[in-house]
Amino acid sequence: MTCLAIDTTSSLLALALIKDGETFCLTREVGKSGHSALLLPAIDELFKEHGVTPEMLDTVAVNVGPGSFTGIRIGVSMATSLAFATGAQRIAVTSFDIIAYSRGRIVAAVDAGHGNIYAAECEDGETLSTRFIEADGADTLDGAIYEPKGDAAHTLAAVVIEKAGRGEYCTVFEPFYMRKSQAEREKE
Repeated sequence: MTCLAIDTTSSLLALALIKDGETFCLTREVGKSGHSALLLPAIDELFKEHGVTPEMLDTVAVNVGPGSFTGIRIGVSMATSLAFATGAQRIAVTSFDIIAYSRGRIVAAVDAGHGNIYAAECEDGETLSTRFIEADGADTLDGAIYEPKGDAAHTLAAVVIEKAGRGEYCTVFEPFYMRKSQAEREKE
């Protein structure tokens, strides 16, 4: 499998290139608006460093959320474009998959901005249920885990490898939004 995995759901850009059983990772702190400017150059850097061209990809994976609305859109758009252009298979990963990887029963949590939280009950890497918690109820989420067990890009790669092994491919990357965007909420 030659796979590029992309995560742009937070202020960290995480890329994993899986090639011939090896995993090569690149992570960068990009802030709130750096993904659009840095994603393509980072992919190019990773490809050049490891002798890969887009045509060599047989699989593309992306974190579909939850997380930053703009970040999700950027990652899903890039992954969709690469998969369409190369004919690569697609694997969708969630932020909860990454946080829950290699853990027993946990509550995985993702910052939803403004003190709000996206949360999921997870067991052995599987998401059992999800919920959106507004800032005034965030104190009810004791013991939640916000970070993956290891490095974000390596954990992303491990999740993708497991999903590929189980044949968990999709035909379309569907963004995983747990609520409407701020613009949509303000319009209403």
